[in-house]
Amino acid sequence: MTEKSKQEGKRREFPHVFVILLSIILIVSILTYIVPAGQYQRVLDAASNRMVIDPNSFAYIDRTPINLFGMFVSLIEGLIQASNITFLIFSAFSCLYLIEKTGALDASISLMVKKTEEKPQYATALMVFIMVVLSVWASTGTMSYEEIVAFIPVFLVLCLALGYDALVALGISLLPVGVGFSSATVNPFSVGVAQTIAELPLFSGIGYRILVLVVMTTMTVIYVLAYANKIKKDPSKSLVKDLDFSDVKIDEERMKTPLTKERKLSLLILFVGIFFMAFGLIKLKWYINEIAAIFIIVSILVGLVNRWNANKITGTLVEGLSKGVTSALVVGVARGILVVLTKGNIIDTIIHAAAGLLNNLSLYASSVGMLVIQNLINFLIPSASGQAAATMPIMIPIADLIGVKRQIAVLTFQFGDGFSNILWPTGFVLIACAMAKVPINKYYKWILPYFAICFVLQVAFVLGAVAINYGPF
Repeated sequence: MTEKSKQEGKRREFPHVFVILLSIILIVSILTYIVPAGQYQRVLDAASNRMVIDPNSFAYIDRTPINLFGMFVSLIEGLIQASNITFLIFSAFSCLYLIEKTGALDASISLMVKKTEEKPQYATALMVFIMVVLSVWASTGTMSYEEIVAFIPVFLVLCLALGYDALVALGISLLPVGVGFSSATVNPFSVGVAQTIAELPLFSGIGYRILVLVVMTTMTVIYVLAYANKIKKDPSKSLVKDLDFSDVKIDEERMKTPLTKERKLSLLILFVGIFFMAFGLIKLKWYINEIAAIFIIVSILVGLVNRWNANKITGTLVEGLSKGVTSALVVGVARGILVVLTKGNIIDTIIHAAAGLLNNLSLYASSVGMLVIQNLINFLIPSASGQAAATMPIMIPIADLIGVKRQIAVLTFQFGDGFSNILWPTGFVLIACAMAKVPINKYYKWILPYFAICFVLQVAFVLGAVAINYGPF
């Protein structure tokens, strides 16, 4: 590669999420000198026992601009304010990293792949099974893009061996994980963070999200199988028929990982832990601290059943912390935006202006507008927890003002953050395409019709939520 091409590559590099967030903090700090300061009065709502905006109380006040030093102080204050969410993310990432190190994830996915190879006549049924398992698994937040991209080459070899193509490999791996993570039945990284900020019971409204999971997973299975069957009958209809996959090799070591008794127990402990999380949240009124504690307990029990000593368990947990640093710190840095907006007294001015625009629309149109906004923001902030921290403090007051339930505001965030991850190149799309050896233009030709269907269904679910007055439970 020439020096010129290296320089051009650097110019094309998309900014890191922290660069984006720090740029937003800087812009917001500058806006405190430009945007008029204003305030709403907050009053206690007796029905919900929480502080809400009095919609008729907005008034302009004297400016309180944030200087450069104050901006960095606000950044630190944001990290402190988001500490409970940050430590939940740390404990969850450490737990999943420890389970990954036991080989339990490798063994379970390898087993599914081997079963498909052994009985190719049952390929369709096994593909459906794999997609459903991955989707349900991802809806808990314990299977995400980070884990599945490593297995895309395995699915690629499998699909090529069965007479399919690389896009089918993405269809049975990337898409169900994306759908599951977006449906977020008990996902602590998206719905968990958003509901915490919205002051809603953690993982409340799960029934509606289960419906979303079922419908979106079914649609995804139908879409992928329709394409797979079409190219199986006529390979010339493959969108990647002109590409050479002769050098694709499977990672034999990962495929040989056996599902031992210890690894089975590891997965069982994980899912029992998730069950106890759901039970505690619904029946015992648990919150973030209790969920973080469950992740730590699961980590210790998994280590013990794998006959690890205390040093190995704790050492692995510490290693796992590094995997969650970006996601955890993004929450705190994004909270710094809210700190600047609040200290500069312009957040209420922004809310007042946005509410004025959305108030001119119907309740249904306003909800869809919030969905569109969240989809667009996900291009800049692809982190679920980061986007929740950056947008929910603004979206929740807007929802209160225009009469949209807070749970619906969380739903629009959940959809906007999750489903567009399979579209925007700022997330894992480029990595997934590279792993599957699929050019990005081919991927978009295949995914755009799917995403269009996804978006229509998202709108339908949002409108349905408004119609049924979707609330906390």
